[in-house]
Amino acid sequence: MSSLTLKDLPDDLLERLRERARQQRRSLNRETILLLEQALAPEAGTAPASLGATERDAQLVAWERLGGRWPGGDAALDAMVSDIYDARTEGREVDL
Repeated sequence: MSSLTLKDLPDDLLERLRERARQQRRSLNRETILLLEQALAPEAGTAPASLGATERDAQLVAWERLGGRWPGGDAALDAMVSDIYDARTEGREVDL
């Protein structure tokens, strides 16, 4: 992997980057890489993360965009969930 050194980074920008990394529980390096990836993504202009939203907000927007797109609609989804519950076992007996 290559390395990148940033020179003359404004103090306030570095502090905002550190705070964002702390909030997201990432290293400063990992947060910087993630932000660069998001900024250079094909849909960067519409991605909430590129507008300064939190990662959670970006995930929420993605879920809302994908919502209602399950093949077969809600009936197919309900049937699949029912199949999963039916396939579960009670597990072993526990004697307390």
